[in-house]
Amino acid sequence: MKQTVHVRFAWLILLMSTTLFTACKKGNDDSIMPADAATQAAGTYTYSELSYDGKTLPASQTNLQGSIRVTRQTGSTVSLALDIRQKSDNSEFMVVSASDVTVADAGKGTLTFSYEGDQIGSLSNNKLIINGEDDKNVRFTIGATK
Repeated sequence: MKQTVHVRFAWLILLMSTTLFTACKKGNDDSIMPADAATQAAGTYTYSELSYDGKTLPASQTNLQGSIRVTRQTGSTVSLALDIRQKSDNSEFMVVSASDVTVADAGKGTLTFSYEGDQIGSLSNNKLIINGEDDKNVRFTIGATK
């Protein structure tokens, strides 16, 4: 009888140990839901560069300053508020806002932004690029970092 109690006790300890180890196991990565594209994009980005005519100038070499604010609306839409101004007199360079901008995962860590069917920008490695065109039809991009 004593031997039966020891065997049962050993089985009980083994069963409890197995349950304990199984309960403490790390969760499966698939159980963690990744943030939607709009949540990933949301934030404030500080103006960092201007590109045009094949040249890219860092913010320190331009007369511009400002930021771009991305606000989540739904899982796939954001609002954008650009406030880029001239350093010298604080006049507007690109001060615009838009709602219902579609944000989509383009793969490889890149998100794209589209407005009324046109791609207007992208985000990769916390660097937001917004496409623009001046009044003389010169295309440019504004870069901003989070």
